[in-house]
Amino acid sequence: MKRYRYIGTIVLAMMMFTSCNQWLDIDPKDKIVDENLFSDYRGFRNSLNGIYQEMASPALYGRELSWGMASALGQEYAANESGVVYQEIQKYNYENASVKSVIANIWSKSYNIIANCNKLIEEIEKQDSSFFPQGAAEKDLILGEALAVRAMLHFDILRLFAPAPITGDGGEYIPYRKTYTVTHESKVTNAVALKNITEDLLRAKDLVAKNDTILNRSMLLTNNDNRFINGYSAEGGLFFCSRGVRLNYVAITGLLARVYLYANDKTNAQKYAEIIYNNYAPKAGETRPWGFTSSGSVYPSGKPESSVKLIDDLLFALYDDRLASKVEEYKTEHATSLYLNGIKDLFTRELDLDDYRMNLIESSSNKETIVKWNDIGSTKTANQRQYKFIPMLRLSEIYYILSECYVANGFPAEAEEVLKEVRFARDAKRVVTGAPSEEFTKALIWEGRKEFLTEGQTFFMFKRLNRPITVGASTITADFVLPRPDSEDIY
Repeated sequence: MKRYRYIGTIVLAMMMFTSCNQWLDIDPKDKIVDENLFSDYRGFRNSLNGIYQEMASPALYGRELSWGMASALGQEYAANESGVVYQEIQKYNYENASVKSVIANIWSKSYNIIANCNKLIEEIEKQDSSFFPQGAAEKDLILGEALAVRAMLHFDILRLFAPAPITGDGGEYIPYRKTYTVTHESKVTNAVALKNITEDLLRAKDLVAKNDTILNRSMLLTNNDNRFINGYSAEGGLFFCSRGVRLNYVAITGLLARVYLYANDKTNAQKYAEIIYNNYAPKAGETRPWGFTSSGSVYPSGKPESSVKLIDDLLFALYDDRLASKVEEYKTEHATSLYLNGIKDLFTRELDLDDYRMNLIESSSNKETIVKWNDIGSTKTANQRQYKFIPMLRLSEIYYILSECYVANGFPAEAEEVLKEVRFARDAKRVVTGAPSEEFTKALIWEGRKEFLTEGQTFFMFKRLNRPITVGASTITADFVLPRPDSEDIY
């Protein structure tokens, strides 16, 4: 039996805030002095901020689970154009020493953050609401977000290290960690893990609701600047602003839709997707919190006014001030430009040449790169600062989920209409019909490939559907289940 151990919670050094988007430094220590860390309400706030900062690290969503390993697994980079390690990942060579190191880091970093979530949850549940300046609303917000992060990380570990539920595999693959101090935890099945994930998310959604839908509604539901950088009028101060870079009410609802779809529960997936579609998505004649980026805001040159991340429909993003620099540093270190795979075919075969997502692609010598991760050189507004964001969940994904669920649940006309809405929003004017045919399903997959390019979701889409990855004329069939690290110690 393997023994599991944790090296401490994240102990954070206070940092003066000069704007909403500044994050706290993280100073991991082997020895924890809990009475110091959680003796003041600021310790709880700092701990949560530190958790988000760690999620944006290169081992997770700052690289490997976005434009790095996950994109390589999804075959989004051209052969021999992604750096030596990612070339091996594209071959699904999990036994390569460097690949094993990447996989091990994902596992250990994820469970480290989960451990810190569990420590935060345990400590905050001991506290009376009166401990916090904003009372129950503040306690519930911190607790809810910690639960949501715990669920989200377990979900992505499950998506990587276990077969998709559609396969019917009943094996036990990952432990679901709910406590901080424990020496061993048994692995659980997909069904048990997904039950725990949804329970955490449902509780989290209800806990953050008061802040996001009542007290500080404007911080989330008004405009990009309030969602991502401003919010000086937030009830309780700066900690309660920038809800777009935190697991907010709408994002948690969207995650529930994503999780239920992965679980092949299309009834509940439709239910939670409809909550967002009916209440928050754009609707003619009404002012709604979210919309889609206009075609006139997307330029291939990546200049400051270009919406390189299509920010208008981001429900949740992580923030890293040096994100673009880290991408460039990787390219320099590995002597690569991260050229894309099959991009011409992606747009031309489906006759979507009017699709403005093509403007995110730059071509040179018959090779293509994407501008999503480029430094556009300005941070004055949320739109100009978006190159520092790591997209985690989009409104567009909710439309795709809803369309797929409508097909499965016997509403083909509605499926076609929802897909048309999001495609038209991207200037893809060709109308896709034929639900519930296989051709319609292929169109949904094609749409997802264009939307999630280098954001890490393409691989998970193919895996969920239990389909081989198709890129151009190539069809890739491989083992999409990553092996657990040789050492399952959790740091």
